[in-house]
This record gives sequence, structure tokens and C-alpha cells, in this order.
Amino acid sequence: MNRFALTFISGIILAWLLVSQFQPSASNTVSGRRGPGGAMAVAVEIEPLKIGSLVDEGRFVGSIEATSKFMVAPKISGRIKKLFVDIGDTIDNGATIATLDDEEMLLAVKQAEADLEIARANLNESAGLLEISQRELDRVKTMRQQKVSSEVEVENAQAAHKTRQARHQVNKALLSQKEAALETTKLKLAYARVDASWSGGSGRRFIAERFLNEGAMINANTPIVSVIDIATLTAVIDVVEREYFKIRPGLTAEIETAAIPDCIYTARVSRIAPMLDGASRQARIELELSNTDNALKPGMFVKARLIYARHDSVTIAPASALVRRNDQEGLFLVDSEKSIARFIPVEVGFLEGDRAEIASPTISGAVVVLGHHLLEDGSNIKLPGKDQPAAPAGEKGKGRGPGKGGQQQ
Repeated sequence: MNRFALTFISGIILAWLLVSQFQPSASNTVSGRRGPGGAMAVAVEIEPLKIGSLVDEGRFVGSIEATSKFMVAPKISGRIKKLFVDIGDTIDNGATIATLDDEEMLLAVKQAEADLEIARANLNESAGLLEISQRELDRVKTMRQQKVSSEVEVENAQAAHKTRQARHQVNKALLSQKEAALETTKLKLAYARVDASWSGGSGRRFIAERFLNEGAMINANTPIVSVIDIATLTAVIDVVEREYFKIRPGLTAEIETAAIPDCIYTARVSRIAPMLDGASRQARIELELSNTDNALKPGMFVKARLIYARHDSVTIAPASALVRRNDQEGLFLVDSEKSIARFIPVEVGFLEGDRAEIASPTISGAVVVLGHHLLEDGSNIKLPGKDQPAAPAGEKGKGRGPGKGGQQQ
């Protein structure tokens, strides 16, 4: 009985060893099909290299500002008597914006004119007295020469004449003072009319804001309205240092805004900030934008496209084909006859969206755009529309059949 049991157990062990010898390994059960070299073939997607044109460009967002904007404010204090403009009105250079209450200033002008007349009368009086004292001095000197008058009389005549001269000089100064006072009061009276004037530029401008109403009391230099020029606008963008050194004055830009779709405006770089902001690491760039139809308005959000350079007749590859292997940037070039992919190090030029310029070397054909993360140089690949390479003869029969318990993993 023990011998029979021992023989039975030995038979079971022998059968298990025979079955284990023909069991397929885990590495061979993934697909059951390999490339000609015995390595797994990786299914990939490919796209052909093309010849075309690429541009080196920068795309930014920003906003529109008025090239010219200033506040209109009076130079004196007073009450706004009349306001002639409102928001949205157009004005010419030198137009009157408002007038202040000028009754007191009119009275001040009349008072200054009266003071001036008094000063003139005093000057005329002192001039006459000075002439009389001069004749008296001459007469006394003549009599002294004839020894009719004494030396004391000559000295008294000279003293009187000098007094008249001093008084006359004072009256001259007073006259000048009153003339200046009259001009000052007239100037203040003119300041009661608040005008908007500017230098440079041409055409009409717009009232952008109104801060006060008629009847309001206002101090000197308090704004009444703001005036802007929208015939020429400034599009302001902020650029990082990687783009900063590509921008130069005069560079052409294309401006788009969501408010006016399908309309592209042309602008040019007019000013470049000489420094980058320490917090944002960005620099302010100003684009001069013509707005002759007044369609664009300050404060609008815009998108700007700056074209730095253009390359024609270059090799173009999908940007998704670029990979890195051993710290080298390159792509996998497809050998469709052998169904393998070769890693080619490349030098990338311009990047435009999902397209990349292959500056060097000069290559042609198709490249892998999907599945290259599983590839190395010389890897077997399965191309779209092609069957997998047949398995080597040495591996035939190793897999289980479709019978019971033999379903392929």
C-alpha cells in the first residue's frame, strides 16, 4: 500500500514537471507577436515632414490707452457759472469749457483802472513840480554868480530840487505798480473763462469725463473735465525677458479685440521700457495704433501678435514629434520598409503653434508623433495600416491554443 502511494505521488510530480516545461512565460503572453529581432513592436502614429514657411512670433494680451489725455481745471477759485460741454462731446483746440462767476473780478478791474489814473495824475503833478524846482535852482545859481544871492539860498534850492526828483521817481514806481495790478486783475478776469488747449496733434478731441456740475464751488487746479484724443491710441502690453530682447522700435504688430471680431488693426512698436519690473519680471511695451474711424476706445482688452522674423522653405515637423534622449533633443524618423524608428538629434529653429522648424540636419520622410515615449533608437514599430511582423519560427507553438484553459493572455 505504501509502495503504491509512493508510485502515485511520483507520477503526479513527473506530470507537473512536464506541463511546466511547456508553459509560456509572462513576457511572451502580452501580444504573442514580436518584431524580426525578437523585440516587441510598438504601435505608433506618424506624420510626414513638410516644407513650408514659419514665423517667429509673440502673442500677448494688453489694453488700449489714450495717447493724449489731460484734465481741464481753472487757475482760480470760484463758482461754476456755465458749463458748455458734457461727456462724449467733441471740442476744438482752444474751446471754452466753462465760465466762473466774474462779478467781483469785474469790480476789481474797475478799481485797478481808477488806481492807475490816480498814479498817472500824481506822476504828472510831480513832473511839473520837478520842472519848477529845476528852473528855481537855475535862477538861484545865476544870481549867485552875480553875487545877488547867498550860498545858503543855492543850497536850499538844490535840496528842494532833489526832493522833487525823489518824489517824481516814487510816482513813476507807483504808476508801474498800478499798471501791473491792472494787468493782474484783467488776467484773473480772463481766467474766469476755462479753455481747453493743447499743442501737437490735429483734429478734434473728446470729453471723456465730467467731474462737476454748474453752480459748484471749485478751488484752483480742481479738474472739471478730462479730454482725450482717440484718433491715435496706444496699445500697452507686458512682455517677459525671453521675448523682451526680440522686440525693437518700429516692429509691426497685429491688434485684435473681441469687441470687434474679424477686424485686424495694424500697429507699430513706438516705445520700449528700459527696465523690467522687479516684481512681475515684465517690461512695458507701447504700440502706436491708428484709429481714424474712432472704433477702438481706451480701456478695451486687446490681443497683439508681433512677428519677429520669417523663415521660408524650411523643414517643418509636428511639435509633438520632439523628444529627448540622453540629454539630446530629437525625433524618431521612420524606416517604413524595416518597420523601425531611428532617433535623429536635431536643432530646432522657430516654433509656431504645433509646428517646429528643423534647422539641422536636413531630413525627410515621416516621424513618430504618438507612442515615442516607448521607443529607443532602432525600436521595432507597428505602422498604421500594416500588419504586425510574423513571429520567429523558434517561438511558434509556445503559446496555448484556444482549447480549455489555454486562452491567450
